[in-house]
Amino acid sequence: MKKFILTVLSFIALGAYNHAMAQENPTEKNPDLKNAGKYTGDKKSGKMHGQGVYEWKNGDRFEGSFVEGQIEGYGRYSWTDGDIYQGDFKDGKQDGKGAAFYADKCNVYEGEWKNGKRNGYGKLIWANGDVYEGYWVDDVRVGEGTFTAANGDKYVGHYENNQRNGFGTYYHNNGDVYAGQWVNGEKEGLGKYTYANGNTYEGQFVQSNIEGQGTFVWASGATYTGQFKEDMRHGVGTYTTATGCVIAGNWKDKRLSGDINSAVQQSSALASL
Repeated sequence: MKKFILTVLSFIALGAYNHAMAQENPTEKNPDLKNAGKYTGDKKSGKMHGQGVYEWKNGDRFEGSFVEGQIEGYGRYSWTDGDIYQGDFKDGKQDGKGAAFYADKCNVYEGEWKNGKRNGYGKLIWANGDVYEGYWVDDVRVGEGTFTAANGDKYVGHYENNQRNGFGTYYHNNGDVYAGQWVNGEKEGLGKYTYANGNTYEGQFVQSNIEGQGTFVWASGATYTGQFKEDMRHGVGTYTTATGCVIAGNWKDKRLSGDINSAVQQSSALASL
């Protein structure tokens, strides 16, 4: 198996590939012994049984274990389009542990299989260097997993339908970190964003924008608590400077809206409470 993986990885180094996260390689390519082909190997009671090689007329080839006329056990299947699977089979389908090389994208998967599809824990390596390691259900990323991008970004958290969904933490290569809720790959709901420069925001997000109710704290010590829209102070909120000056009022596009005197008077009233 290790020799196979090393060989596959050497193929990757030779390939050029533009990665698209939304596209996955289909894996349900199961051997069909009903189509006429040529078999060479062990037999029992007239059936393929033991070690053997089956070659289809279209050029597909399987070499490995057979049980009573069916592909069963460990083997290697090579398709004419260049795809390769090496690992466990059950009832003629990929089942157990195995590795697959997808020729069209130069991707490699190594992990668990069930009924001809990626199921369980496994690792997918894209040709551009991106890596996902975690859980799968019927060829789809579902459950806890870790995605590490070639540019250094990293996500650790929950997946549904191949996308970030639920709680997860995203580490940006510039040092920024987001920890919170996700919906279909977007920051959505409650979360905390910590900037590399020391600033933090904790509150609501909508489609990856700071939007709704939240608190922004600058590294200088200044704070703003209130409403946001599209990453800007927008709506009712209170800004407190690093020196303790409080300004409360309505904000629009991160600037105070309305009479500054009324804002200061309102702030004085708040301070007296």
